[in-house]
Amino acid sequence: DNRPSPHSFPPPEVMPSLNPNALAEAQSSSEMFDVMCPPTAGFDVYKDRPVPTGESKTRGVVHQLKIWHRSVHVWLVDPARSLVALQKRSPNKDTFPGRWDISAAGHIESGDESRPTAVRELAEELGVICAEGDLDFLGTVPAEQADLGGCNCFEDVYVLRCDSESIAFAVGEAEVSAVAWMPVGELGERLAANDPTVVPRTQAYRDAFFRHLRDAHGCAW
Repeated sequence: DNRPSPHSFPPPEVMPSLNPNALAEAQSSSEMFDVMCPPTAGFDVYKDRPVPTGESKTRGVVHQLKIWHRSVHVWLVDPARSLVALQKRSPNKDTFPGRWDISAAGHIESGDESRPTAVRELAEELGVICAEGDLDFLGTVPAEQADLGGCNCFEDVYVLRCDSESIAFAVGEAEVSAVAWMPVGELGERLAANDPTVVPRTQAYRDAFFRHLRDAHGCAW
């Protein structure tokens, strides 16, 4: 295997676990999620939003039956160095265990909102605290990935600018096993090549995400 390994920060074996916000388990099958209508043809990532059906179902049922629901993605980005932070998912996760993924992510539970969920997931998974207003909202991407090892989800994508040399992580070990900084260009190449060590992203997601990093945050690769 000649693929380069992500540069761990710090190395996984010395990753501290001093996160008071961390969860005790990787996930709970009894979590309740609001059910969404499937995306319409031509769904606009920047303008369209998911439409709720009025029903709520447990995480276990939603994933088993491939029902559409909602999640948040928070990417930590160092524009000055064109780096993004990736987390390595715990082997106990029920979707894409052990793969490198978004900096922090999670489902939006029934009755909850997107931005508060994003702030909470960042604190739980990486020990990074931010305000809702610090998050740059890119848009919402419908991703049909239930047959790829994931789930069918409307993904609200956020970017949080940071300094990779000064930010400190305290991972929630039930959900995350390591954190790494990776050059933006390398991430793009891995996703385009369907690297099996990285959680896949749809073409619409990749197009919108990398365009946003270039145009809104000045990343170069």
